[in-house]
Amino acid sequence: MTESKASATKASASSKSAKTEAGSASEVQSYIDTLIENQKVVSGAFKSARERGVRLSDSLGKRIADNQASALELTKTLAASPKDYQGNMSVLLESLSQSQAEAFDVFKAMVGEQRDMSDAFNTTAKSLFEGTRNSSKAALNLYRSWGLENPMTEMAKKSFDNAKEAVEKMTKSAA
Repeated sequence: MTESKASATKASASSKSAKTEAGSASEVQSYIDTLIENQKVVSGAFKSARERGVRLSDSLGKRIADNQASALELTKTLAASPKDYQGNMSVLLESLSQSQAEAFDVFKAMVGEQRDMSDAFNTTAKSLFEGTRNSSKAALNLYRSWGLENPMTEMAKKSFDNAKEAVEKMTKSAA
């Protein structure tokens, strides 16, 4: 009968240990999953910023090239008829008006990109805040799983308590 009690105690301890290990593995996986999700948010933010930068650079580069071509066409028109003051003034004013419209379009595009960037930043910040909160919860659960439910923790606590008791006895006897 004693043998079966010992066997039952071993089985119970083994079962508890297996449950603790399964719980720890689950907590580790949960923590890693939250870190992976946070990494995806950061990676997405970098990808979005890179795409925005390429889009803006392409747009500005095209506008600069188009404006250079327009300036050369204007110069060609003015050089073709240097004494046609009225015609040249008309072409020049039209070119200046077009240049102002182009500058306004560039400003509008920049403001739009700035707004998109601000929205993306806010979305990313909210996602990272939530992800950090989830990671913190998962880390706390992992700590509890490893620290509070770990059989070694109880043994270490008992050792510490015994050492503390021994020191108190020594202190009392020395006094």
